[in-house]
Amino acid sequence: MRIVLVCYSGSSASILKDRMLSWAHANLVEAEIIISSMAGLDDDKEDADIVLVGPQVRCAMANIRERVPGRIPVLAVDTRDYGMAKGDRIMQEAIAEVKRYKNQFMG
Repeated sequence: MRIVLVCYSGSSASILKDRMLSWAHANLVEAEIIISSMAGLDDDKEDADIVLVGPQVRCAMANIRERVPGRIPVLAVDTRDYGMAKGDRIMQEAIAEVKRYKNQFMG
């Protein structure tokens, strides 16, 4: 699973990334997490399974959706989960959203 995590500068999400990867490893989920700034999104989104949007850039959600191909779900990360670096909850939500999206749009 390839996840792109978009935050303002790309630097505030490193602890969250570590916790997400730790949960993935413990639950035998193969995951790659790319932390991206808004400026880097155009390069980073290729081959993503999901784009997660941090609270700092939630106001740009419409812009992000326009820049991401329709085959890739875009999900706003819960502010509390992001702030408390709840990697387990965010990974579970991301996996569930990818499944929902595939069922809804891909048949």
